[in-house]
Amino acid sequence: MTISNLEEIECPYGHVFEAELLSAISISDSPEIKSVLMGGEINVVSCPECKKVFYAECFVLYHDRENELIAFVYPLSFQNQAVQCKRKMRGEFELALKNFEEKEKISYEPLMLFGIEELVSLLHSEQDIEDEEIVLKYLVSELPLDIIRIAPSLARKLRIPKIFPVSKGEKNLEAKSLISGLQILTKYNSNLSHYVEFLDKISKNKAMIADIKNDIG
Repeated sequence: MTISNLEEIECPYGHVFEAELLSAISISDSPEIKSVLMGGEINVVSCPECKKVFYAECFVLYHDRENELIAFVYPLSFQNQAVQCKRKMRGEFELALKNFEEKEKISYEPLMLFGIEELVSLLHSEQDIEDEEIVLKYLVSELPLDIIRIAPSLARKLRIPKIFPVSKGEKNLEAKSLISGLQILTKYNSNLSHYVEFLDKISKNKAMIADIKNDIG
């Protein structure tokens, strides 16, 4: 659920006023907010006294169920309280899970971030990967490839795309097939930098396949 609250704010010049700030964002409920957030436009206010426009920092809970991302975004000034914030996050997350119906249970772990810029940076990075995934899905019809998908939260944890190219006809995730698929894809389009990087990772560390399989299982 997307929630906003009336908060008391102090502008950089010391003027105090009230403004409506978003404190919880659900992309399922309000998909349009994601682009606003990525554009750096949420919780931006104007002081009625001096007209100064600035970002009003506050805690924000961000949830994107489709992409398996739940982030507790604390103000940047809370960085020196990371241990306490993590403890608080864990407690609130576990309490929230108890209120979910079984079919709505969240199986992925929350992220703790400091400053809205860290969340925005993460979303832009994942958007870059998604753009390359769209290219891959288009090229599957032109190249001898099939695709395998993994959970978005696992892909985020490993810092890899969530859609893999594998050799045509392969349904299981094996190192040889994945490397072959990545080689075909990146030879056809060497500008897919995230897949080029993934090929380099997997070529140097084939054990990553086992780690992915274990997580999937």
